[in-house]
Amino acid sequence: MSTAIQWTDETWNPIRGCSRVSPGCENCYAERHAARFCGPGLPFEGFAIRKLKVISDDDQRLVPRWTGKVDLQRAMLDQPLRWRKPRRVFVNSMSDLFHEALSDDELDEVFGVMAACQYLGKHGMPGHTFQVLTKRPARALAYLEQDRRERWAKVAAYRGGKYDPDGLYDMVMLGPTVLPNVHLGVSVEDQPRADERIPLLMATPAEVRFLSVEPMLGPVGVRRYLPDRRLDWVIAGGESGPGARDCEVPWIRSIVEQCRAAGVPCFVKQLGARALARSSDDEEDNLWSAVDASENGHPGYPYYLPLRSTKGGDPGEWPKDLRVREFPRGR
Repeated sequence: MSTAIQWTDETWNPIRGCSRVSPGCENCYAERHAARFCGPGLPFEGFAIRKLKVISDDDQRLVPRWTGKVDLQRAMLDQPLRWRKPRRVFVNSMSDLFHEALSDDELDEVFGVMAACQYLGKHGMPGHTFQVLTKRPARALAYLEQDRRERWAKVAAYRGGKYDPDGLYDMVMLGPTVLPNVHLGVSVEDQPRADERIPLLMATPAEVRFLSVEPMLGPVGVRRYLPDRRLDWVIAGGESGPGARDCEVPWIRSIVEQCRAAGVPCFVKQLGARALARSSDDEEDNLWSAVDASENGHPGYPYYLPLRSTKGGDPGEWPKDLRVREFPRGR
């Protein structure tokens, strides 16, 4: 399906369903979308519900919640094989590929398709790049430290071997244990999650490793992971959507500066719906107006950036030093 996610070209969702693992999941857009279509006969029936939440005696709301059901959608597996133009593909924008409910054999089916997409067509045209983002790096490490080439090769030949199944099988079976067209990333929203997840990512075999520091719920230091190309790319952004939480502009600025100092590409996706700033910051850009935020609990940040974009996703409204949208160069 087409996507509005600025750092990718397409999304591919061979997995349906998920469950929460950390504070970054609190306002999950995928959970919210799934709950909209969870009725009888709809795509997410059984995967999500609308649950009654009592805020106070006078305030009761229906809120979206995953049920914990996770399932491989085999009908979706062939989708990237039908795309004839090479593109960046975000894998499972509506789930987590490394969810604990999925077996290694089911993961093999997804990785086998990605292996088959290293080249497109009978003339060996370079194929898609798959961007896999997870909040479960321990599972990713346990799976990817194995040599799964034989299983991937069987799936690749079955799913994508139209012109030359034996040749495709051999290409995958005799190729590297790390698929060169699969980029692996972890999502971190604050420093505790960064310190928990990034070392696991560093230990996982991958052609390109990246971070999605979104939604930013606090300052995140990644400097010690950046030297020597241990990380190849960092995405950063504030939260948007219903219930969006505050994001201080200097948190995002710090990520940009850390990446720049290490020579690592950085992509600022959005400032979020509630971007906090000091009125004195970046006055030359004439971005500030008296948008009161005095009750936000962030001392020294009395203003919300007056953004017309509801997600804070228009770079033209940002301070100039944050208008950074770079992509990884690969190894």
